[in-house]
Amino acid sequence: MEKINHSPLKLLGGAIKAYGAYSQKGKYQAEEKRAQEEYDQMREQYMGLDTSNIYGDVSNPYANMENTMEDLTVNQQQAQFQKQMFQQQQSNVLQGMRGAAGGSGAAGLAQAMMNQGQQASQQASASIGQQESANQMAKSQMAGQLQQQDRSGEWQASMTRRAGEEKSRAQEKDKVSTLFTMSTNRLASAKHAEQMREAEMWGGISQALNPLDAIGMAG
Repeated sequence: MEKINHSPLKLLGGAIKAYGAYSQKGKYQAEEKRAQEEYDQMREQYMGLDTSNIYGDVSNPYANMENTMEDLTVNQQQAQFQKQMFQQQQSNVLQGMRGAAGGSGAAGLAQAMMNQGQQASQQASASIGQQESANQMAKSQMAGQLQQQDRSGEWQASMTRRAGEEKSRAQEKDKVSTLFTMSTNRLASAKHAEQMREAEMWGGISQALNPLDAIGMAG
């Protein structure tokens, strides 16, 4: 006949082990819940990171610039002034020589004076025309330079803002990525701890429910 001895210490030890693990259930599950909430929150932030191309709408800043030279015209002032001066000189000479109308010397003198007057008026009108053209050209060139500087300034400011935004995005991504990784590790640790607690509890229960040791046989 088989002789069986009971092991009360094994029964008691298993019960204590199971109870201890069970009593920690709330603590471990609460930590797992908090870790899960943190993980979900950080995952949402990570998935919501703005990855759009901040340079996608960049265009040529010098496109469609106004042609400041297109309104330049041929200087008419020179020709008009020359014509007016010549006509006035003709009138003055003819009036001054009207009394000597039959003399060849007077007629020759009148012609010479008109020629000199015409040459003088041409030189004066040429000088005025050149000055006016130079002034108009300088004005158009300055307008073009100012327009180019304005576009260039806007471009540089835009690129500076975009570069700053790009850097800020990179820093935000690094921060969120780090926190997301930490929350992932925390959740994994919490789940592992809860699994170990539950395994310990069931191990204690199994030990408590199986207190019999077969230690000998008797005939």
